[in-house]
Amino acid sequence: MKLSFVIFLSSVLTINSYLINPLLFAQQEEPKKDVQVKEDDRFKEEVDEKMKYYKEKYEETFDAPFEVVYRAAKQSVSDLNCMIMNDSYSQTDEGLYKGKVKSDICVLVDNKDSTFDVLKKFSVDLPIIRGGVWQNGGIQYSFILKETKDGKVHVTLKGEMSGFEEYVTYLRHFWESNGYLETMMLERLKNNVDGTLK
Repeated sequence: MKLSFVIFLSSVLTINSYLINPLLFAQQEEPKKDVQVKEDDRFKEEVDEKMKYYKEKYEETFDAPFEVVYRAAKQSVSDLNCMIMNDSYSQTDEGLYKGKVKSDICVLVDNKDSTFDVLKKFSVDLPIIRGGVWQNGGIQYSFILKETKDGKVHVTLKGEMSGFEEYVTYLRHFWESNGYLETMMLERLKNNVDGTLK
């Protein structure tokens, strides 16, 4: 008796729900509409335009003698009218060469009115100094060269942005580049190596 009453009550409630809220069943039965997504958009990452050159490492391997790549690195710094702070090379116990070429700070901008905009364009995060005035800004390049056993030369390039703030801190501040200038420097190095080999 109890079981048939429960079944009867369940039927009445179901019919009642349908009559009171016919959309309840309609929503359950209606298939979900697929949102149309373009195939290209599905895998496209949103990348900030100024960060498209940013990498963990900036490196290149050259199929050229060590001496050629070493001189091309120095030439690439000189092409920017920038001084070389230090350069050296030596031979390992295996007879392979390794070297380093470090530029002085290569000035990018030396005009108070436009320094902030130029530095922001080439930086990951430009330091925020309330009330600060950037007098000038630049980048310093460090090339690490290593000759490999197959006679090639592996080059790792590191760039460091900096600027002199003259109103609040009166200090030179250092921070990370967004990779554009390092990418252009590696292109310059490649062209200088290729130009020597021709």
